[in-house]
Amino acid sequence: MLRRPYACVFDLDGTLVDSLHDIAHSLNECLELLGLPTHPVPNYRYMVGEGVPKLCQRAIGQTHPHLVSRLIELARARYRTRILERTEPYPGVTGLVGALEAEGVILGVLSNKPHELTCRIVEQFWPDGTFASVQGYVEEALRKPNPHYLQAFCTRAAIQPNETWYVGDTPTDVETAKRAGCPSVGVTWGFRDRSDLADAGADWIVDHPSEIAAAVVSNATA
Repeated sequence: MLRRPYACVFDLDGTLVDSLHDIAHSLNECLELLGLPTHPVPNYRYMVGEGVPKLCQRAIGQTHPHLVSRLIELARARYRTRILERTEPYPGVTGLVGALEAEGVILGVLSNKPHELTCRIVEQFWPDGTFASVQGYVEEALRKPNPHYLQAFCTRAAIQPNETWYVGDTPTDVETAKRAGCPSVGVTWGFRDRSDLADAGADWIVDHPSEIAAAVVSNATA
């Protein structure tokens, strides 16, 4: 069991919210416009997590590299129009966020989704002030697993990285936590499997949000 955190920072897609259908349908529509093959929705579980450019590169593959930049342009515009069509918090996540907030844990969001869209989704589902910081993708050099924003969160909150859990669903999230010096909590309800998280070296792997809430509350009362 990890030591009780003073702060928890969450990944967004695949961790707080299930956004896979909106992402997949947006990309598939853009691929069709370019005359390229589309992908089944479940396949996108292994394409997302490292920002729009990487997503588009993976969606095209090696066949039409000259169309990647055009797909990025189309996908960003199309996804903005359907960002909240089917996206919603995973079961139990709203309760988890509320439980941590009630325990005085400082909360944050760090995503590789474009910053504007990250903020829109968080604002849709959580009251203003729930998260002390919401940060999305701004520039490629600072994309996760770069630990810059996670370390900056700890500095602003005056909390040590080893007192801050980073919660996410992909190996990229685990690597981000490692580079920042934070304990990593891998979640299996998102876009990757338990084996992916274990192979990446997650410090703790959970199957339901209630496990995180119970660990924090029991540590607080122990």
